[in-house]
Amino acid sequence: MVHPTETSEDSASSLESIISELSDTKHGDNREIQKLTSDPHNDKQADAYSTSGKITSPYEDDDKNDTKSIFSTYSKRLLRRTSTVLDAIRDDNEYVMSQEKGKINPDLGDNLLYNKGEVPHSDNQVTSFELEAVKTKQESSEDDITRTQTSQSLAYDGEYNIQDIIDRPPDGTVTGWISLICVTFINTFSWGANTSYGVLMSYYMESNHFPGATKEDYALIGGLNLGLSFIACSLSNSLVRRFYYKHIMYLGSALVVICYFVAAEVKTIVQLIIVQGLILSIAYALAAAPSMVVIPSWFLERRSFANGISSGGAGLAGLIFSRPVQAVIDSTGSYKWALRMVGIICGVMLFVSIFLVRCRRKFQVTSDIPIWKEIFQNIVNWRIYKMPPIIYLIIWNFIYGIGYAILLFSMSSYGRTIGLTSSQGSLVTTLQSAAQMIGRPALGYISFLFGKINVTIIFTLLLGILSLAYWVFIKSYGPLIGFGIIAGFIMGVNWVNFVPMCSDVVGGGDDLLAALSALYLTGGPPMIVSEIIGLKLEQPNSSSPFFHPQILVGVTCIVGALCLLPFREWKISRMLTARSHLIEKRAMKDRQPGDMDRLKRYKLLLDPGLKGYILRVFYPIKA
Repeated sequence: MVHPTETSEDSASSLESIISELSDTKHGDNREIQKLTSDPHNDKQADAYSTSGKITSPYEDDDKNDTKSIFSTYSKRLLRRTSTVLDAIRDDNEYVMSQEKGKINPDLGDNLLYNKGEVPHSDNQVTSFELEAVKTKQESSEDDITRTQTSQSLAYDGEYNIQDIIDRPPDGTVTGWISLICVTFINTFSWGANTSYGVLMSYYMESNHFPGATKEDYALIGGLNLGLSFIACSLSNSLVRRFYYKHIMYLGSALVVICYFVAAEVKTIVQLIIVQGLILSIAYALAAAPSMVVIPSWFLERRSFANGISSGGAGLAGLIFSRPVQAVIDSTGSYKWALRMVGIICGVMLFVSIFLVRCRRKFQVTSDIPIWKEIFQNIVNWRIYKMPPIIYLIIWNFIYGIGYAILLFSMSSYGRTIGLTSSQGSLVTTLQSAAQMIGRPALGYISFLFGKINVTIIFTLLLGILSLAYWVFIKSYGPLIGFGIIAGFIMGVNWVNFVPMCSDVVGGGDDLLAALSALYLTGGPPMIVSEIIGLKLEQPNSSSPFFHPQILVGVTCIVGALCLLPFREWKISRMLTARSHLIEKRAMKDRQPGDMDRLKRYKLLLDPGLKGYILRVFYPIKA
């Protein structure tokens, strides 16, 4: 006899099993129906009805569904890959931002943490022996290593040269900002004063003050002021290694004053070339070149911004000198008091600025070798020339210098070729200088936000495109003013970022002098001859006499931008290599979310083949 409770339970179990079977059958039927209506290769679909109520051909549905399936698959893949790439780019840029704000202090790897004085060289290549020595010291003091270390003990992530991690600049302080202001004034009242030469050259040519002088003679003086002073910076930097840097700057300042007073008394064009061209250029270099290493000693993350402010002094000089020099010439009828005025103002401001400026690092060394030999060794330092990134910078600086010099001195001359007066041409030059004064600090700040290499490439390329697509077609006053302002705003990007980019390679220490000397020595010659080349390319009898110089400016800017792409690849490679080492050396328990995805991404980007190279060149992160 069956117990009623068992019967009830069996019934319930049977009922549940029946319901379950019915449910499974229903779902199975639904799946089968779905399969029949969705499988493009199922012959049973011949009985399916179209949405319009008509019977459709199975072959038509096959084609439509195949096409939809292909497009759907590729769309999903494209969206998925695009999303993955965007997530990767966002992750890498957020990593940089968090590093700059001090929110992340990655753990330490073999080549990542260095205490001051532990690495004997400031070169960007560190030997395995040095790494092993540092590792040994680290292992002996592991208890002192924490993730909350300050700027005196930071993990190296490849963003800057290792020398700047050993001796990290404070990125400011009161003394640092005062020194920045002083360097700005030093630039303003040294080679920035050369902006007045355009006004003086117009007076020389219109008054025929030096009989027999040609346009090329006057262009040579302007080229020497720009290019020879750049070359002479190599000599100035070498002297700083042996003598106190302020003594060199005081000597240069005194020579600047003397040159302006003597230039007011010369009688022939040859004497003018010697005094205002050769000697004054050397004086500019002695007075201003040593100050270029001051900013890297005080600033690291804000280095481009600070350098932009200091280089904006050249634009400030255009506002200070151009109109007053013209006013003095108009009131006295002579250029002599204009030159004396420039000399007096420059002398006073230079001596005050040099007295107040301070350099955080000492570059003076004692040596038993003759000074001439040390100068030669500093200028021709083969170890520096063997660094590929320095070679990339040299090529870019050389090519871009040609277009820069032509554009700098051509606004007034071009204005005359389209029928403008001397006063209108002078105003265009003044507005160009004013734009440089605003543009260079702005470019420095933009470089701080988006990366000095990225900004330099983009704005150099933009200047070339504007020259070819806009400047070539300008035939009136208003558009020329617009182009002068735009060009003035962006053309100084080389002065803003060439020192910070050089510091990225060799650091802000002793090797910076030698690296800058290499750029000075190779970047000066094209600036000397560029204006003369521009004059020779003019075709006075043509409807567009300045067409060929305009094309040359555009081409040199575009080619110069392309020459920086290998430099960007080198920087991205160094950053990704350092970051992958950070993750690999981190203990598993300390790894952050996404570290393994980052390692896979870095492995792809660091592929040694052509694909990896192209990815690194165009990988859109701050660099």
